[in-house]
Amino acid sequence: MAVDVLTEIEINRPRRAVSAFAADPSNATAWYKNIKAVEWETSQPLVVGSRVRFRAQFLGRTLEYTYEVRALEPGCRFVMATAHGPF
Repeated sequence: MAVDVLTEIEINRPRRAVSAFAADPSNATAWYKNIKAVEWETSQPLVVGSRVRFRAQFLGRTLEYTYEVRALEPGCRFVMATAHGPF
């Protein structure tokens, strides 16, 4: 089953600042309340191929999953895809 999710919000900050913050997986706990912990599986800095494990609470359950960076163009494009987990 395919799942597509789209969310939007307008932030009154320079695009580069917002992009840099949002594209840093270490900040995920600050902007996504369900994510409780972030663990890098590969060394930093973030590059295509980087893998990051997230622990989240959702509907009373703890979920753990790993994302892999598939595309990275700072300030323009950031794509992660599930590498391991329930999604």
